[in-house]
Amino acid sequence: MPDNPLKKNAGNKIRAMSFLEYFKSRNFDIHFVSEYSWGEWNNEDIRQFEKSNLVDTVSVLKRKASKRNLIYYLFCHKLLNFFYQKKWGVLPFGFPDLVTYKLKKAFDHLLKQHNYDYIFINYASWSTLIEKNPLIGNAKTILDTHDFLTAQNQRKYPIGKSFQEEIRRLSLFDHVLAISIEEQYIFSQFCKTAVKLAPMMIEQPPVSTIPLPERKFDLLYVASKNPHNVEAANWFMTQVYPFLRKSIKICVIGQITEFIKGDQPNITTVPFAEDLTTYYHQAKVAICPMLSGTGTKIKVVEALSYHLPVVCNTRGIDGLINKTNNGCLVADLPEAFKDHILNLLDDTENYTEQSLYAKFTYESGYEQESCYKKLDQLF
Repeated sequence: MPDNPLKKNAGNKIRAMSFLEYFKSRNFDIHFVSEYSWGEWNNEDIRQFEKSNLVDTVSVLKRKASKRNLIYYLFCHKLLNFFYQKKWGVLPFGFPDLVTYKLKKAFDHLLKQHNYDYIFINYASWSTLIEKNPLIGNAKTILDTHDFLTAQNQRKYPIGKSFQEEIRRLSLFDHVLAISIEEQYIFSQFCKTAVKLAPMMIEQPPVSTIPLPERKFDLLYVASKNPHNVEAANWFMTQVYPFLRKSIKICVIGQITEFIKGDQPNITTVPFAEDLTTYYHQAKVAICPMLSGTGTKIKVVEALSYHLPVVCNTRGIDGLINKTNNGCLVADLPEAFKDHILNLLDDTENYTEQSLYAKFTYESGYEQESCYKKLDQLF
């Protein structure tokens, strides 16, 4: 996993954390392997991760050589890696390949030192770590796809070539896990490996005992600052927010706060919150503006686990097993988005109905222990 799951400031990190918690609950001996530059690790991050008791061993590898010796960097890293990533051919894959020659050698060194029962990789971009690699021995290889990367990178690579390469990479593994029902369907049509649905696993949180009228925030918006969220936040702030009553109190949490411009007296911004429970307990409705992107929106599932109704765009329900009566009110037009918000805040009967739908959606598809039992069949 290239990122640090302890940071919890993006959905992919929360996803990785959920699997680490599962492995720990089943008493696995876990060797966590990550990468310095992509994950923006530093020595203090590594020390904190080692103290977390989530894993038994931590290895953070380097995929790039130091630039201190420029000649070595250019000829022994940059040039060598140029040919390595193209597999000594002329044309690139048309698909993001993040494994460098240096990283592959470091990963192989770990494989020589240890025998593993399972090798669990996040994202197809790192699949060449195990491709045609005799050092994996008898280990079962498992890929957690996270996202449909062809769709994520459609502006960078030709779609046909990219999709073909993505399916080829998925087929390298013994097992493939998809977070969303749509991605499971697409991948399973073409992939040689069986693709299993592994939805987001969330522990049942304590439900708020604060009466609805006494809650501090009308709307809760939690998001990282990936490009999809930045675009969506701008859409909400320019197309929806100006037409909401100024008495509506909004709490915005996460890196997305960097893009909430201006001094808005009814908006509270929280750049980072270690524990979101207090904020969910103080909120009435969650919003998830999302105009693009793939995969399950983890913050939608998280809000549903607190029985909060969610107002979102169509992309907000991507990955949900049920597309209707799921606790989400969907609108792509700004006026309809605004109307859903006002309706939930003003109509107690509708609010109660959507809250019950949210509760059922979470309990039927995303409750932690029931998801664990399904994973037990794989591990």
